[in-house]
Amino acid sequence: MKTYFKRNINKISLIAVLLVVVLALTSCRSGKWPSTIYTSWKNEFDFSSFFQGLFGWPVALLSYPIAWLMHLIGSACGNKYFWGIIFTTLIVRTLAWPIYAKQNSSTVKMQLIQPEMEKIQNKYRGRQDPESQRRMQAETMAVYKKYKMNPFGCMFTMILQFPIFMGMYEAVRRINLYATTTLDDGVTTIVQPGKFVLSNTKVFNYFELNSSFSSGAIHDKIFVVVLALAFSAITLLSQHLAQKKPSYMKQTGTQRRAPSQAQDTAKQMKMMNYFMVVMFFIFSLQNTALALYWLIGGIYQLLQSFIGRKLNEKHYYKMTGTVPVKVTEKNNK
Repeated sequence: MKTYFKRNINKISLIAVLLVVVLALTSCRSGKWPSTIYTSWKNEFDFSSFFQGLFGWPVALLSYPIAWLMHLIGSACGNKYFWGIIFTTLIVRTLAWPIYAKQNSSTVKMQLIQPEMEKIQNKYRGRQDPESQRRMQAETMAVYKKYKMNPFGCMFTMILQFPIFMGMYEAVRRINLYATTTLDDGVTTIVQPGKFVLSNTKVFNYFELNSSFSSGAIHDKIFVVVLALAFSAITLLSQHLAQKKPSYMKQTGTQRRAPSQAQDTAKQMKMMNYFMVVMFFIFSLQNTALALYWLIGGIYQLLQSFIGRKLNEKHYYKMTGTVPVKVTEKNNK
């Protein structure tokens, strides 16, 4: 069983992340949290069941401070919701950079160990006896130890990102909510604003952020579709960059034709990535502010991926003791 998990760690990680995203975006944390205004940090930890608390506790820990930061920035920029979302997204993403950097480092190590892992798998292919399985597991663990890599580290860093992701998601959706209460007479209605409401919700004094494709005016509908399409395009570009083999892998001969099983796995992962893009596109249409947040986050992630690839290249040459081809040619001259 352990060997199976180590062989399929990438596929398992992606499936786990996809499940967490679906559960999170379908409001699994609490039955009414999307329509609950911000009042106090203490109230964020009021869960109706043990499992909601187990899932929601790390999100609640971050959601309220993020909403506070968004309100602070938005208030300083003329009480504008637009600038609050943009600057808070950039700040939170920057603070979480070490987590993304750790995942990039794990990606480099996975690329390094892949040829050695394939040799071990081919060596013991079709040998199911206990002794062969024991030796294969020992050799596999030796490779992980050689590169100082935890086989489950990649999954851990991916899961670690979700409280941050959901904290921002909640802050964007809930910061401008109002609570309405109708008294017993059935006529009097009390409207209570949330603690961090930013009243200026216009973009360029024209487009409305507190809208969606189903409820906004015509120009607001067009605006949210443009945001959702731009976000989808940025996400596809990021996925393409992540799947593209870096030049140093070609240079060292580690890029070779993958076995049919690996090709099937790659196709499945690509289909899951496309499914996630479609899913996020649909969610974006439901909330213009959310579409804006995801677009800014997507652009920032693309920048992180580009910088990460450059850092990975330096890290790769350092780990392998090799130098780029261009440098070698220059030295030979």
